[in-house]
Parts: sequence; C-alpha cells; structure tokens
Amino acid sequence: MRPQHYNGANRTETVRTINDILQGRADRTVDAFLTGLRNTGGEDYAQRVEEISGDIQAFLTQKALLSQPYTKSSSKQYKYRSFDLNPEHPLKIVNQRLYDQAAKAGFPPNFFRETYFDGVTFYCIPDHTDFNFSYFSNCSFSVCRIREATFDGVSIFSSQFHSCAMQYATFYKASIAHTHFHDSTLRNVSFQEARLKSCNTVDCELDGVGFLNATLDGCFFGRVAAHGIRNLHTATITQGGATDKEVKHNREAILAALRPQQGERREAPAKKRGVR
Repeated sequence: MRPQHYNGANRTETVRTINDILQGRADRTVDAFLTGLRNTGGEDYAQRVEEISGDIQAFLTQKALLSQPYTKSSSKQYKYRSFDLNPEHPLKIVNQRLYDQAAKAGFPPNFFRETYFDGVTFYCIPDHTDFNFSYFSNCSFSVCRIREATFDGVSIFSSQFHSCAMQYATFYKASIAHTHFHDSTLRNVSFQEARLKSCNTVDCELDGVGFLNATLDGCFFGRVAAHGIRNLHTATITQGGATDKEVKHNREAILAALRPQQGERREAPAKKRGVR
C-alpha cells in the first residue's frame, strides 16, 4: 500500500500493524484496509489483492465460529500407524489428512488421547476433548475454540496456538517447549506443575490463568492483558544457560507483564489424573 515507507528494518512493525487491524485492535477497520489495498493496488495487483482479500475473509469467517461448539461425533474407527516412543505405551499417529477426514465425519471416541500429532493444524475440536498423554510436533491450533480440554501429561514441541479462544483447559504436568501463544484468549487455564521452555506469549488476554508450581524457563510475555493471574508466586522462573543478571531481568519482566496482585487467588491442587 505504501512501498516507499516499507523496508526490511520495519518489517516487524508493519506485520504487527496489519495484524492489529485483522484482530480488531486498531482504529482502522478491515473494510477500510481492504479498500486501501484495492485503491493503491490498481490493475497491476488486482488479482493478488483479491487473493489477500479472500484469505482475510476466510480468517474472519473462521474467527466468527469461535463462539460455536463443534458437535459432530462418529463411531467410525480408523487404522492408525503406531509411534513407539515408549514401547510400553505406543501412540497412534494422526497426520493432517487423517485429522481433516475425521473433522469432516465427526471425531470418534479417544481420537485425541494418547496420540502423536505430526504437523497437524487444528481448526476445530469438540468441547471437553481429552488430549491427555499425547505428543504434538510442529502443530498449530489455528483460530480454534478450545473449551474444557485436558492436555495433562502432554508433550508439545515447536508448535503454536494462534487466534484461539481457550477456556477451562488444563495442562497439568505438561512439557511445552518452543511453543508460542499469539492473539489468543486464555481464561481459567491451568498450567499446574507444567514445564514451559522458550515459549512466547504475545498479544494475548490472560484471565484467571494459574501457574501453581509451574516452571517458566526462558519464557517471554509481551503485549498481554493479564487479570487475576493465580499462584505465580509458586512458579519457578528461570533461564537456562543465562547469567544471574539475565535470569533476574527475565523474572522481573515476567512479573511485570503478568502483574501479580497482593493476595492473589489461590489455586486448589488438581487431582492427579491417571498419571502413569
């Protein structure tokens, strides 16, 4: 729209500005943004502008569905390949093709539990989903409603939660590394005894999120709106491989971002859910 003002040095600022428009955080509306694209794109970029417009409309359509639960179910059984990370407890493997097929037909019971998800983009899951003891590698929860889901004992690596509405979810004793939360709402989510390593939480609303005895190792919180954060005083905030000064700075930054209140609400210990 204004190529004379764009250069590699301000890429982050430019992307953030556009993202704020799409997320409804800016004064400029999406319609005004698209009008500006069409007016400045002219005939030379008309096709590309319409492609971008289509992507934006698809995103907004998906976002409008966050308030509606996914209710399809199925008794269909699938043939799964097996991932023997632990030979005593092999995981069934679900890739994007199998997930898409199940999402269209309805998810069968225990589809999500004790499963290895490899490069899957999640865009719909039923309420009350049991993800317990599953493994996620290079996955994305994209514009997804996540309500009363349990991620207890899971391992999540190199993944992301983007534009999600998460409520009453638990990550009890979860291992989460290099996984980022962006443009999402987390309400009454518990990370009790979870270990988060090198995870970024940016442009998110955190309301009633609990960190009872959690470990935050090299994590970052930026541009977050935090309310009623629970039991942050019990969390271990550290930074592996850093100097004492760097660890102190990281801890102070997290405490400042999450703004723990004097006399914050205490989180009751969770029941031990089927830990093997």
